[in-house]
Amino acid sequence: MTKAPSSTGGLTLRNQQRDCPIDPRALRARVRAHLETQLGLTAYDIAIHLISPRRMASINQKHLHHEGPTDVITFDYRSPHQETLQGELLICPAVARAHARAHRTSLDSEIARYIIHGILHLQGYDDRSPAARRAMKREEDRRLKALLRIHPHAALKRPLE
Repeated sequence: MTKAPSSTGGLTLRNQQRDCPIDPRALRARVRAHLETQLGLTAYDIAIHLISPRRMASINQKHLHHEGPTDVITFDYRSPHQETLQGELLICPAVARAHARAHRTSLDSEIARYIIHGILHLQGYDDRSPAARRAMKREEDRRLKALLRIHPHAALKRPLE
């Protein structure tokens, strides 16, 4: 992606893939629950794009110089002293589905984890070193468990067959 979201104070969710069925209404509600109920945010400008493995691989190569698709890529558009979260999360549901099967969890739970991971990046977390990666993973796990408590959804807890 090359430009920041144009609106302020909102959440945009675009499903631009056909590999995995996604309930956009439920996903949007989950994201809002995380941002507003868990984090207490009232102002944010976040766009979430659910994209195909092919598109993810292309963006991964172009921006991060890594080959192949990945699970989530975050673009932070905040200026240095801006407190409002502003950015884009690119998520590949096909990669999420493979990871969900491997970790015996649900696709929805895996996608929720990627959204939390991306929001952590927007909040300044980084996962470049092993210690930072462990700290970020702990916070990711804590937030996902809390999200399941405040926004329970049967599909979040059901493993993929």
